[in-house]
Amino acid sequence: MRRLRLAFWGTPDIALPCLRAAAAEHQVVLCLTQPDRPAGRGRKLRRQPVAAVADELGIEVLQPAKADEALERLAQLEPEVLVVLAYGQLLSPAVLAAAPLGAVNIHFSLLPQLRGAAPINWAILRGLERTGVTSMFMDKGLDTGDMIFQKACPIGTQETAGSLAGRLAEMGAQVLLPTLEALATGSAPRQPQNHAAATWAPMLSKGEGLLDWGQSAAELDRRVRGLDPWPGAYTLLGGKPLKLFAPTMILEGNQGQAPGTVLASPDAPEMLCVACGQGALALGSVQAAGKRRMEAAEFLRGAGPAPGERLGV
Repeated sequence: MRRLRLAFWGTPDIALPCLRAAAAEHQVVLCLTQPDRPAGRGRKLRRQPVAAVADELGIEVLQPAKADEALERLAQLEPEVLVVLAYGQLLSPAVLAAAPLGAVNIHFSLLPQLRGAAPINWAILRGLERTGVTSMFMDKGLDTGDMIFQKACPIGTQETAGSLAGRLAEMGAQVLLPTLEALATGSAPRQPQNHAAATWAPMLSKGEGLLDWGQSAAELDRRVRGLDPWPGAYTLLGGKPLKLFAPTMILEGNQGQAPGTVLASPDAPEMLCVACGQGALALGSVQAAGKRRMEAAEFLRGAGPAPGERLGV
């Protein structure tokens, strides 16, 4: 297979398997990523994950505030293909035209389902049974380009957004390499998307983590898992946030208690059980304000709420 000259656009950890795979099989002449940002309690400047791995691999890194600022360097390096994965900005038509074989995107859904910024979270939030990875030619729209290859995978009953992201990141590399091989040989298919069947996966915010116990246990189960690790599901305990994590268990009855009431359940004695609008939800891991994350059993033995207490107020 002919080695291609690539410019790789990406920023977070989920892009790393694709970057490593591309660098192993092809010549990555430039990595473009978002500027380094302060992080952690000390607010120290932290290298973006893609930039850090590019440093290890000896690949030039460019971190423009705006993507168009990279056009001059792209013209100098003459990449044949742009590979884009979770970069964090829309690319202009001028940037997309900077490589003769085009710009390809690795998107973590089975397009046209779940176009947008948070397809992994929304796959769980919407209760989908499967999702996957799509490679596509990029155009000026948001995830609207012609598809090249797709690979599907089931979503587990206890899948979190974090665990699913880890699996899809590795799958992304499995889709990227044959995509690049097809581009190198001029045999890449172009399958137009059915735009009428498109669904959307908009960006999430921290405020969307607050649970409404009046919803069904099934809905809240998906919400806890779909928002783990970010933005994180939480409720209020004594007016302070209590973060909630998987593992989860859906219980059939709510013992006739008001939504948000803590229950004692023989079906999940080691979990924090909470009455919902329909059924009850048992949670296996929590984090109280100012405390470390811990198993629910440890929390309940310590400062946790007793059966009959209300969460969310």
